[in-house]
Amino acid sequence: MKAIITLLSALLLTLVIEVPLGTLLIKRKDSLIPLILINVLTNPALNLALTLLFALTQSISLYWIAVLIGEIAVFIGEGFLIRSLCNLSLKRAIIISTVINAVSLILGSAILALI
Repeated sequence: MKAIITLLSALLLTLVIEVPLGTLLIKRKDSLIPLILINVLTNPALNLALTLLFALTQSISLYWIAVLIGEIAVFIGEGFLIRSLCNLSLKRAIIISTVINAVSLILGSAILALI
């Protein structure tokens, strides 16, 4: 049950950070729903994969390598989804994805460390 609460907390925190920031950077109010959908798809998938990896290996170093690889995949994947759903150039979508995910990763990690 604790794992589910942790995953849902991470998703909520991600949505609170990424959706408003992404909407601001995209500069279109109709980007709100696509940004929510993108994060509901990618955030639980990455966090579940990382949780399972750590549970199976108990390796902190492998976990952080997977975080790096996973976040890069999310930056790119969300960039393509933002491009498609918000009708942006690929370059702009990747930049926006990278910015919102970097901010989310930094702020989210800091906030979770305090809890």
